[in-house]
Amino acid sequence: MLDHELAAFIESPVMQIIGTADADRRPEVGRGVGAWPLDGRRIALVVSAWQWPGTIANLRANGMVAVTFSRPADYVTYQIKGKAEVRDAAADEIDRSERYMVAMVSALMRLGLAPEIIAPWLSHRDARLVTIDVASVYVQTPGAKAGSKLRSVST
Repeated sequence: MLDHELAAFIESPVMQIIGTADADRRPEVGRGVGAWPLDGRRIALVVSAWQWPGTIANLRANGMVAVTFSRPADYVTYQIKGKAEVRDAAADEIDRSERYMVAMVSALMRLGLAPEIIAPWLSHRDARLVTIDVASVYVQTPGAKAGSKLRSVST
């Protein structure tokens, strides 16, 4: 499901947008602050429960998630859908999130964004680790292939 190229992309400084929904299908959006592959089918994602309480509540209630990973320099984008579990993040996972945030701020500053604009987007306060069992992967880079399924559990 997650080949080396996609795993490396997810772990690189890319924007991580988390989509969930509540029981009434009302959408909720949050941000991840660090992701990495656990194996060929699962990824880990750090999320601030302080900043994104609705996202964490939805994940705990139904586990359904879509995470979009987008590189701000060229908009290469993939979306992963799957089932998630949530727990408190461990110290080494928060350290890993911290390294992601430093790399992300650096990447965005190279594109001309000021640190004070970036800072509110990136927090791991009250960090949770979201483990996602990947069911499908979609290409979402703007262009002719946007929306096409790259992989799924059944393919």
